[in-house]
Amino acid sequence: GTARVTIRMASNKAAANLSVWLVELPYPAGTNGAMDPRGIVTRGWADPQNAKSLRAGEPLRAGEAVTLTFDLEPDDQIIPAGKRLGFMIFSSDKDFTLWPGAGTQLSVDLDGTTLVLPVVGGRAALARAVQ
Repeated sequence: GTARVTIRMASNKAAANLSVWLVELPYPAGTNGAMDPRGIVTRGWADPQNAKSLRAGEPLRAGEAVTLTFDLEPDDQIIPAGKRLGFMIFSSDKDFTLWPGAGTQLSVDLDGTTLVLPVVGGRAALARAVQ
């Protein structure tokens, strides 16, 4: 299915990348942690300058929060018993975003951030799985 995230964040610069990974923890044996795609369940990207419009970017104001909602890559996986999911929010993804100079800082408002995961069988199945 397709996971959807809403992230409320601010940047210290007028432009920033926003990358999100959902990873399996602990990482599968023989992988190189998050740098190995076998540990990544799904991921997605957004340009905070386009928080209001996909067609017209607007420079960020340092420290001023914006809210972005976007889908992650669709995927279907069975997470093995005993595994956990990690939700990583960061700026530049070396594989899929530009690499600006160092120094961009993101502040994430956790109360304004959500992750919605599709689960086969819905809420009842999820409740049984995490008991």
